[in-house]
Amino acid sequence: MKKTFLQIIFLFVAMVGYAQSDIHFTILKSETKGLSEDVVDALDLKLHQVFNRNSAAAADVYNVFAVSPSLSLDKVLSTDGGMVRNVSLAQGELVLIAKNIIDGAEYYSVTIPVQGEAVGNKEKAMLSMVKNIKVTAPAFTRFINTARKKIADYYANNCAFILQKAQTLYNQNRCQEAVSYLSAATANVPCYDQAAALQKQILENMDNTPEPVVVEKVVEKVVEKPVVVEKFVEKPVVVEKIVEKPVVVEKVVEKPVPAPAPAAPECEITISKNDLDFRILSCTGNPTQKRITIKAEYVNNNANISNGDIAMNVVIDDNGRELTRENMAVTSNDSSYEWVSMPARVKLKHDFYIINYDHPMETVSYLKLKVRDGIVEIRNLKVNW
Repeated sequence: MKKTFLQIIFLFVAMVGYAQSDIHFTILKSETKGLSEDVVDALDLKLHQVFNRNSAAAADVYNVFAVSPSLSLDKVLSTDGGMVRNVSLAQGELVLIAKNIIDGAEYYSVTIPVQGEAVGNKEKAMLSMVKNIKVTAPAFTRFINTARKKIADYYANNCAFILQKAQTLYNQNRCQEAVSYLSAATANVPCYDQAAALQKQILENMDNTPEPVVVEKVVEKVVEKPVVVEKFVEKPVVVEKIVEKPVVVEKVVEKPVPAPAPAAPECEITISKNDLDFRILSCTGNPTQKRITIKAEYVNNNANISNGDIAMNVVIDDNGRELTRENMAVTSNDSSYEWVSMPARVKLKHDFYIINYDHPMETVSYLKLKVRDGIVEIRNLKVNW
């Protein structure tokens, strides 16, 4: 068995070291927080298709180079799909990092924009983004070629560290890892001869190392019988003790009366669902940023929801003019749509924004919001400047 493994190792060593195209990558599964198992598996399958098409996927378990992916959903936009319907578009980013799984060195990273149809919940939008990743996209080919060049440059500029790391692995009797680590030292690096010599030494040591022998040893266990010793316990004599208690004098402390909370702005609110509560806490304008911030509080009196809808659909200013989607936002990055957790019977807060308006409004004539599956309409909301 060991000789078969050595033949595989010798073949592997003989094949590497001639060109950057010989560098292949193990695809690691994404560890992005919040991704479901279905999304992680779909992304893993897609990246294997990409790297197999570019002849860059690792074919053995001893490969030292890996690609670590992460996927994020940044915002949801509404686009005009024609006369039939408007399409909600989910936009996000796929980040790929080329790294060494032994010493943790990161060689190169790239961010690739991805998008998909935002239908249903957040997981379905993420799956749609993964499905729309094209395996033929030039961005992947550029990433692979650049990562290979960065790896070659790293090995050429860090010969001493690479040899020291391999020697440390060898001294720890981690021979397979040491051979795998050295195998990436290509023929054009300054320390190639030293790396090849150390590889040969490690392989010879692996060949001469005897197989471990299991020796059975009989151990006699001596059981000692505990000696029972009678113990006499002296009961203490209870002595009454007179303790004088100090007289407690009550002191009246006047507690400051907290200032009353600012009154909620005047407005008219209509909610389409009986199991949904909603109220406005404040509405404040910032003329410098051209931004109106509407702070709201709501309660979902139905069942727990993991991905509830939050959206701003319609805004009409004090001149009776309807604003465009570019003037509405429900997140700090100016997206007009978001999914949030909505546990049942819990007071939740959310901020809505009117941005980039052309004049300071004294009153917002009309707002139409989506909260969970309900429609909230707000009329004549006064703005405090």
